[in-house]
Amino acid sequence: MMRQRVRKIAGATAIAAVFTAVGCSGSESGADDSPRATTELTNCETTVAVDEPIQRAIAVNQPAAELLLSLGLEDRIAGLAYGDDPVLPDLAGAASRVHNFDVEFPSFEAVLDREPDFVYTTFDYTFTDEGIADRQRFTDMGIATYQSSSECGGQEALQATESTLADLYSEIEDIATLFEVHDRGDELIAELRGRAQAAAGGLDASNVSLAWWYDGTKTPYFAGCCGAPGIMTQQVGAQNAFADNRQLWPEIGWESVLDRDPTVLVLADLGRGGDGDSVDEKIRFLESDPVTSRLTAVRNKRYIVISGTAMDPSIRNVQGIEQIAAGLRDLGVTR
Repeated sequence: MMRQRVRKIAGATAIAAVFTAVGCSGSESGADDSPRATTELTNCETTVAVDEPIQRAIAVNQPAAELLLSLGLEDRIAGLAYGDDPVLPDLAGAASRVHNFDVEFPSFEAVLDREPDFVYTTFDYTFTDEGIADRQRFTDMGIATYQSSSECGGQEALQATESTLADLYSEIEDIATLFEVHDRGDELIAELRGRAQAAAGGLDASNVSLAWWYDGTKTPYFAGCCGAPGIMTQQVGAQNAFADNRQLWPEIGWESVLDRDPTVLVLADLGRGGDGDSVDEKIRFLESDPVTSRLTAVRNKRYIVISGTAMDPSIRNVQGIEQIAAGLRDLGVTR
């Protein structure tokens, strides 16, 4: 397991599109043969500039892959690299028609073999020597790059701001701009926004505290203030039990969890086989450990289970909002 990869989010750098004209002249026949305008985005304090819409993209990490597929861009994907979970069922057909790397972090050379003009990733780890390569190496070769703004500061940094759904929508707008599929981006944002609003409609969860457990029994990782769990917690109107922690995924001792005694435990179901990954292992531990078995949520079996991928910053956060809202209603803990 790569701890760097599975912890996410921080709404860090705002991303804005700027279009810079690079030339203008007309032919004698009156046809416009002027050079194309360059599209520029500021992403994680890096300028992303493309002279043409992206044609051969590499998507690294599941959220990036699913966003491109959700925009119907499989014909312009040169390769997908993701792990852990299958893609969303409605995207599986499109994903099967695209080259899939056999690892989530392929080598720099393997990526170059696909002749990409763009590398898009979710997690900061990708643009390191341990992941694939420093971002500058791609830039030096004329390959544009983009990293989700949620990871601009990296996973270990204390987060200055909390992420929101607006950050996700901005990312969709940016990617749609780079591929010149603005209408598809607008449609996807409208769909996600409508679903999020409908899921939380009429729900009063202001009396509910949620603790988001990702993995680990001996050294458990719970969600801090500012990542994707924070987005989902805010949207359903509940409280994050560890909202005062500015790390994305801090290690929280079980005695500290007992002190907070959350109303509901949100459990990530992971298929990796590590300590405390699967939901079955999580529940067995919770109900047998002398400390955790004293938690109100455990004594009352107040669990909501979602996939680990839904706890990453991605389009799956809206699905997560729907699952959390439905779970809270089923548990009967809201006002």
